[in-house]
Amino acid sequence: MIDVKLSIVNSKPEIFRIIRVDENINLQLFHEVIQAAFEWSNMHSHFYNADKSILKNEEEILLGNALNKWESLIYVYDLADFWTISISLLATNSGELSKKPVCLQGQGKSPPEDSGGIINYCEVLELLAKHNKGDRQYPLIADWLGENYNPNEFNCEQVNLNFKNLVL
Repeated sequence: MIDVKLSIVNSKPEIFRIIRVDENINLQLFHEVIQAAFEWSNMHSHFYNADKSILKNEEEILLGNALNKWESLIYVYDLADFWTISISLLATNSGELSKKPVCLQGQGKSPPEDSGGIINYCEVLELLAKHNKGDRQYPLIADWLGENYNPNEFNCEQVNLNFKNLVL
């Protein structure tokens, strides 16, 4: 088992998840783990990038080997929004092997799918903050995200429930 940090590149404050996962999971299945960690619904294409090269044959590459071999491992989801997740190895654990990943920690609400990538998402959050302070110029933002949308909210238990429902 390894502890891995998944971080949305250029998110401020940082949106991340720290998970414990089987190092022998292949990258094709790890894609499903990332989707569950960020509560996305796997509606778009993805790819992995290591040292500026797109990885092919994801089903043949094990996560632990990839993190040991390449200095940087990047996951890109939704080729229009281009959500970029840096994947980094935090620790190796010699504990009990589990088929299901476990969320250990995290920060920040997952951006909704089709929200335009990190730059547009940050702009949406600025407009929502103005809306919540009384500037009702952009009511559709609040309608879309919800009046009580909290970008700092994170629920580790929900992520673990998502992991339990994975078929790996």
